[in-house]
Amino acid sequence: MNEVLSLKMVQAESLGKYLQDIWIIALVSVIFHQETNIVLPFLWIILQIFIVSCVQIIMSKTGPRPIIPYIVPMSVLLILFLFNSPLWLYIIGTGISIWRLQIRFNKIQDEQSVESNYHLSFFLVFLVVHFICLIIGIEDYIFPLYSIVILGIVIQGATRLYAVWISTNKQNSASLSHVAGGFSIGLVFVVGLSMLVYFTIPLLRTGFGFLLGKVMTIAIIPFVPLLEYLDKLLNKLEIKIPEEMERIPSEEQTELEPQEVVSETLGGAFPFELIFIVLAILAIILFLRFLMKNKPDELIAEPSVIHYLNKELEDQKEEHEHIGQQSLYKVDTSLLREKYQQFEVEASFYTYNRAKSETVRDWFRRMEWGVQDEFFQVYEEVRYGGQTISSEKAQLFQTNLETIKKEFFFEKDV
Repeated sequence: MNEVLSLKMVQAESLGKYLQDIWIIALVSVIFHQETNIVLPFLWIILQIFIVSCVQIIMSKTGPRPIIPYIVPMSVLLILFLFNSPLWLYIIGTGISIWRLQIRFNKIQDEQSVESNYHLSFFLVFLVVHFICLIIGIEDYIFPLYSIVILGIVIQGATRLYAVWISTNKQNSASLSHVAGGFSIGLVFVVGLSMLVYFTIPLLRTGFGFLLGKVMTIAIIPFVPLLEYLDKLLNKLEIKIPEEMERIPSEEQTELEPQEVVSETLGGAFPFELIFIVLAILAIILFLRFLMKNKPDELIAEPSVIHYLNKELEDQKEEHEHIGQQSLYKVDTSLLREKYQQFEVEASFYTYNRAKSETVRDWFRRMEWGVQDEFFQVYEEVRYGGQTISSEKAQLFQTNLETIKKEFFFEKDV
């Protein structure tokens, strides 16, 4: 059970990072969205979600295996040929899938608390693809491109929330159903607010234009006589119209027409679109290569590391069971609050005053009073928690206070 838990903690982060990788590739595939019967970015995402689901289910039962990232993509991506996919698309898609699965699922992802530069990369690739499609004149690319962007934001938010939920202590966090419900409610609220703004802005703009027109009509009334005078003055002016317009002789026209035709044929024969496509692909490849080089080093999940993590989880479980057996007695938190208030009074008597804007942690750090890390957690429970607290936590709280008194307060008396 502990081994499965440790694998889940790794794979939750692996799942999110793999989805980030395939979503960037989905943005690039918008350029080739007409290569298959179904829009290529949507087909790519559906197949990749199926691939990563199969890999996660298999590895959750067997553990990391180098052969799995080869078998699953090569088998699943054969579905591309059912939608008239070219061979080069299958080869490139399979290579990318194998490469990213090996990195994300066969290596430990140790960046759970560090935000990567994925969002910046996602936004830059979106802008580059948008620019390329606009320059080379790709048709009907707006809907797939913006759909991929919106779905990417939603899916990445959901996977990030799931990874955080997996890595947190379940005793201090909500259940998965509550987290999913909260995320769904927030998503519905954002969509509803966006639709409300989308449908009300035109009405507000029309109303604002109508009111502005009425205000301008009223404001211009004092200037009506002046405008009428200017209108009469302009009508009196004579505008000379030339009787004969300059025309280009027919001989010059016949000489210019072949030159224009030659320039058009030369301009059409030069492969501008092909050059733009090649340059854009090179720019995207160099950008992704730069990001891969600047990534922090990955740690390979060796069997000894997994054994150590499992042993550590077992020790933690035994420790929690031992604490649970001892925590049968409860102590009233009001008694501990009185103890702490008395401690602050004694500290001020010995000129260890606490500033009003200073937290307890900052105060202890400034006084260089060494206490255990759990002391501040117990302090938060005593101050903001319920009516009772376990006897072990109460004992830890009082012991730390008494230790400070002996080391600092009583020495001044001597």
